[in-house]
Amino acid sequence: MLGIGRVTCVVCQTRGRRREARKAQDGSGAHICAACYARWEATGRKCAACNTSVKGVQDVGLLLNGQGLGHADCGGARILRA
Repeated sequence: MLGIGRVTCVVCQTRGRRREARKAQDGSGAHICAACYARWEATGRKCAACNTSVKGVQDVGLLLNGQGLGHADCGGARILRA
């Protein structure tokens, strides 16, 4: 296979299917895999930048330096669903 339709997760650096990943809205082409997103939700949705929970309607952001997920207001790029 040529790897078409596959993306690299910025957190764990594994390659996965594009349709199962979430993409940053900022145009950087950064993605986070479904496994890393599920792990983040299971551990309480803590922001990697400020260490507080992302709650309710707060925008989830992908921190592009490989830290993980957190608030979009803490410097993360807003993410899209698949």
